[in-house]
Amino acid sequence: MTERERIANHLGDIGAICNDVGFAFAHVHCARLREQWQRRSAALFGHRFMMDALIPGGIARDLSETAFRELRLDHAAMHKAIEPLFDVIDDHPPLDDRLIGTGILSHADARALGCTGPVGKASGLAFDVRRDSPYAPYDQVRVEVPEETEGDVAARVRVRMKEVRSSLWMLDRLLDALPDGGIAVPFPIPEEGAMGLGLIEGWRGEILCFVRFAADGRIARYFPRDPSWFTWPALERLILGNIVPDFPVCNKSVNGSYAGVDL
Repeated sequence: MTERERIANHLGDIGAICNDVGFAFAHVHCARLREQWQRRSAALFGHRFMMDALIPGGIARDLSETAFRELRLDHAAMHKAIEPLFDVIDDHPPLDDRLIGTGILSHADARALGCTGPVGKASGLAFDVRRDSPYAPYDQVRVEVPEETEGDVAARVRVRMKEVRSSLWMLDRLLDALPDGGIAVPFPIPEEGAMGLGLIEGWRGEILCFVRFAADGRIARYFPRDPSWFTWPALERLILGNIVPDFPVCNKSVNGSYAGVDL
């Protein structure tokens, strides 16, 4: 589900970046592919964004044998569809003219600000929680982490395209390794004062969550820290020296969460 989420949102970002410089062709095709992808997620997982699919102790819905076949066909169809589209996006002179050299975030600034996800990876920070602090099931599968060094809008697009390809490859491996058995276990009531720290790689980058429990399993304190806490200040840096018409595409290439919290 998280890899499907990554693909859907990267497609949305790639298309929107292209649209912000007038290349509607890519926007339309990315939107079409994203919509088809999310409709499949709704059919198999119960929601376009997989909301309510995760529950304490496991997941809410299992996959049938038919669903396995549908997912594999889905992966193959997406891979076939993105390659010619990504080839155009990666080598289209009018698009290159607007994206290459635009909104440069230096390696030093990205590191000083703690940027992760596509923003950090495009500036030479090849950190990914799935690989560098692996949690199940990523501790059993190869995670390819893209890295670019130019730090511009074009580099952030390339990182997203590479992550889409990597996620598609990974999805079939994850299906192959999916264990048999139940999909959820009883969730024990934590003791009062018990604390937990969760760390995952979201599609925007590293997400860290802290929780402390009160009596009777109630939550006393909860704080989610999403990657946008660090990429919003990065946007302030990378727009300096750019022309005003390039602000929208710089902003979209970062695509920070306006709510400030990725859930």
